Amino acid sequence: MILKKEILDIFKNEMCHQFATVSQDGIPNICNVGAKYIRDDGKIVVIDNFMNKTLANIKENPEVAMLIRREKESYQIKGSAIYLTKGKEFDEAYKWMKNIGEKYPAKGAIIITVHSVYNSVAGSNAGNKVQ
Repeated sequence: MILKKEILDIFKNEMCHQFATVSQDGIPNICNVGAKYIRDDGKIVVIDNFMNKTLANIKENPEVAMLIRREKESYQIKGSAIYLTKGKEFDEAYKWMKNIGEKYPAKGAIIITVHSVYNSVAGSNAGNKVQ
């Protein structure tokens, strides 16, 4: 799924987003992600530099959510994730991260296939599917 222009603009131009995962036993985890980009095919790539619980959860349960926001605009993105440590997609993500800074380990790449996007602003449209 290719994100709408206004959603893509927030994703690309805001430094940090919140990334949620859930273990197989239903234990939630949320973290901030700043090492992220979106590919031309609409898939979101999150670089694993220092993840522990997030990584464990993705290996148990691939369903994820990301909250992106700018001022009073906010969207929840839902999708499924895979975790890669080798191959072409990983190599591209690794190179992208190392271009930002050698200090980042870039241990893995989380590739998210977006399934849906919801309005996350308080009001009458809260929770409505926008994509």
